[in-house]
Amino acid sequence: MYKSIVSALTAQNATETTKTLVDTITVPQGVKHLIGVGSQVNAAGTTTLEGLGYILELESDDMSPWGGTQAFLGNAMCNGNGAGWAALNPYVHPTDIPVTPGAKIKCSITFDLAQTINPSSRVQLVFE
Repeated sequence: MYKSIVSALTAQNATETTKTLVDTITVPQGVKHLIGVGSQVNAAGTTTLEGLGYILELESDDMSPWGGTQAFLGNAMCNGNGAGWAALNPYVHPTDIPVTPGAKIKCSITFDLAQTINPSSRVQLVFE
């Protein structure tokens, strides 16, 4: 059985490179593994050659199989073209991470560079 959960769309702090909590997702019942991690950034108003790279971090204080933090490169390794919108295709990282049903996973994003845009982001977790 597969379960896919998509977080809320959350505004990021455009002028800083600090970690921003996107959402906290509860691991559904009846699953044993996190098999995919994806993220999406919506960003209107990009400027020419403005980099839009980021790190997606998953953290869990109550996940006995792995605990701690797992980090993933964001799918937005691109530069704005001055056209006013970053074209960011969603990408799901394949994973095989044991999970504990009912555990909480905090999903956060940290941009590599301060942005002149006001991006928003969301996270997708796919369980089996």
